[in-house]
Amino acid sequence: MPDAQTMNPEPPGNFSFRRMLPTLIYDVALPIIAFNLLTKYGVSTLLALVAGGIFPAANNIVTFVKSRRLEPLGIIVMIFLALGTAASLISGSVFFALIKESFLTATFGLICLFSLLAERPLMFYINRQFVAGDDPLRLEWWNGLWQFENFRASQRIVTTVWGVSYIVEALVRVGLALTRSPAEVVAISPLMAFGVMILLIIWTRRYMSAMRERRVRELRARAAG
Repeated sequence: MPDAQTMNPEPPGNFSFRRMLPTLIYDVALPIIAFNLLTKYGVSTLLALVAGGIFPAANNIVTFVKSRRLEPLGIIVMIFLALGTAASLISGSVFFALIKESFLTATFGLICLFSLLAERPLMFYINRQFVAGDDPLRLEWWNGLWQFENFRASQRIVTTVWGVSYIVEALVRVGLALTRSPAEVVAISPLMAFGVMILLIIWTRRYMSAMRERRVRELRARAAG
């Protein structure tokens, strides 16, 4: 019987940026356009920032309605968007409105790092959703990979890299809010967030693929020996 890690750890099909087009439109382009149009017509910077956050929130709601299920990460995003927007309106602080997403990314990074203390780290579950989806057979196969030591180590390494990366991203976002104008931050911040996400996804896919190929070589070497 072949080792479970010799199986393809990724769902059929290649990564396509076309799938990311709705995210680019709703989470990057529309917030920038809304901010610049509203401030051009005299709307306060704070309200323009809050209005820009409507589009990512709407995108999350549409995704939830289509999927008909709750995802832990999606719940976290919606809670922090709601709390961040409310706190911005109450405090009247433009700076807080600019960095409210930093609380989300920093918290996600911290959750990743603290999950290393649990039996299975957070990215094991997030990767499972991307790889297995709702397919019972692939879910069973993915869960079965946990028996292999190098697979467990790889999931902890991936979780560590994601955690540290998002904490650093949050700190950089705060630095931008302190040194750049609100318009510049609104333009740079979502692009940076999207870029970090894409780089992490690409790195994770390549890293997991390299780990699988390494396992295959080890098995072949044992068989040859």
